[in-house]
Amino acid sequence: MLLLALIATAVYAVVNAFGAWAVIRRKQWMAALFMLAASVLMVAAVAMVTELPFTRVLLGAGLLLASLTSLLNASVVLGRVVWRHHAFRAAVALALYLLANIGLG
Repeated sequence: MLLLALIATAVYAVVNAFGAWAVIRRKQWMAALFMLAASVLMVAAVAMVTELPFTRVLLGAGLLLASLTSLLNASVVLGRVVWRHHAFRAAVALALYLLANIGLG
């Protein structure tokens, strides 16, 4: 379970890095938020492997930051929020967090 959570966290970080790349020309501060979320998620993935005591906090913060950045991007950059997409993203983030908690024990 931990390996699956680790891979999913890394993929989630890559998705946020892609989001940064996609908006870098329009809004640089938005790209910085996406990269911050990706960085926190990668640190959380490394923390899963090394079994640091604050892994859950890092993962939760990274997932929350990624979800909020995505919502902010839809609102500010795209100008339209499709709530079902963000609800799905939040559900994936919650599932990833619960999967990591099972793996971390």
